[in-house]
Amino acid sequence: MYGECLIESSAGTGKTFTISILYLRLLLGLGGKYAYMRPLSVEEILVVTFTEAATAEIRDRIHQNIHELRLACIRKYSYNSMLMELLNDILDPADAALLLLAAERQMDQAAIFTIHGFCQRMLTINAFESGIFFNQKLIEDEKNLFQEATTDFWRSHFYPLPFDIAKIIFEKWSGPEKLLETLYPFLQSQGPTLNFQFNENETLISLHEKNLLLIDTMKTKWLKKVPTIFTLLSEADVDKRIYNNKYLPLWIEKISLWADSKTCDYKIPSELIRFGQKKLRQKKIKTMFLTIHCF
Repeated sequence: MYGECLIESSAGTGKTFTISILYLRLLLGLGGKYAYMRPLSVEEILVVTFTEAATAEIRDRIHQNIHELRLACIRKYSYNSMLMELLNDILDPADAALLLLAAERQMDQAAIFTIHGFCQRMLTINAFESGIFFNQKLIEDEKNLFQEATTDFWRSHFYPLPFDIAKIIFEKWSGPEKLLETLYPFLQSQGPTLNFQFNENETLISLHEKNLLLIDTMKTKWLKKVPTIFTLLSEADVDKRIYNNKYLPLWIEKISLWADSKTCDYKIPSELIRFGQKKLRQKKIKTMFLTIHCF
């Protein structure tokens, strides 16, 4: 009953049973040469577990065992073999019955907590020393706080945005709830690592304008190169099952219509990837075509 002892065990291996028996030994000072120096009260024995359900289970088991062992001390017998072993170690059953009766009556003050419950109790007891308020409330689920903070952020930063930017954001996150779904995993662990240098002076509006400028540049390059793209691909060493006379004109027409339109958002035709350098290199394009950098 002295020192530190670490026991690792899986579910259903008797942790609650073992703790409840150890609790009885501490209450009565049992254990022979390994016993604690004196019997302890329920307020002097700390039991900490993870969940509210486990706390309730341990508390009920300990209370039940205290009651059954007290009756065994009075009757000098128990049908429970483990309690009978404890009874055989008790030198004075009458005195033990009194200790167990006191413990049974004090179970409301028993120090059996979840980890967060014990921490809250320590902060409350030591409120002056820790410099916290007496009426601190323990929050077990932070999701509501995150939702409230996300809603406030959405209201403050999303509502004032110009329509074009708000529309783009709304297509990604239809509301603060969807935004929180994306952010929540990062709130539970280390945040994401940015792969670019972030300028704190930039705003969503300035970043939006930069994105539109990049897309406009891409459109200009496409319109400039489009007269030669069909011929180059027709003569290049590409998979003609993909880049053929049936699909190429349709792809080029669709991309050209997009390139000739006003840029209001970040939508890009899916066909455009087929003309990117990475895709074309995979198809063993001739060197003369690889030198054309459209995108």
